[in-house]
Order: sequence, then C-alpha cells, then structure tokens
Amino acid sequence: MEKLWTTSEVAQFLGVAEVDVEELVRQGKLTGYKLGGRFLRFRPDQVEALKGQVAFRPYVGKPLARGAGAWRHRAQEFLYFYDFYLVSAGFLAALVIYLIAAG
Repeated sequence: MEKLWTTSEVAQFLGVAEVDVEELVRQGKLTGYKLGGRFLRFRPDQVEALKGQVAFRPYVGKPLARGAGAWRHRAQEFLYFYDFYLVSAGFLAALVIYLIAAG
C-alpha cells in the first residue's frame, strides 16, 4: 500500500501554495481523495505526472519544517486527523475500566 501525500506535501513537491493545490482539485486537474470527509490525500504518481504537464507560478512563503521541527508538524497533523478516534478509544477504555471496577 503506497503512502498518500498530504496537501502540504503536494504543495512542497510542486513548489506552490496549499490553496493552489486545492484549486487544482477544484479544476479537475488533480484527483484528491477525501479521508474522514475533510482531509485531502493524493497519490504520488498522479502528482508527479501533473508536475510535467502544468506550469505553476512559484510560491514564496514559509517552507515546511525540516529536521528537528518536522516531527512536531507530523505529530500535529496526526492528532488533527485522528482526534475523533483517539477520543473514542479513550472513552471506550474508561467505560471498560468502569464496568470492570463496578462488576
């Protein structure tokens, strides 16, 4: 199973802003896959094929964190995507502990 790219990874690869990536999806030039109903992910091979076909205006902005700060960015993205599942798992664990202690 290949790893799907996030909007920020695609933007960095193409050298454009994240809003430009979302615009490419709206225009139908790039296929984005929704995860959890709101998170766009992209297949790397489709993004690489698009890079050779479309001319992009250069993006001048803050680059993604690299090195020591990269883990923090990834952790924030993980928590942002999986927050519902983490809260649900915590709730279920608390419920199981309560039922075991009560029984």
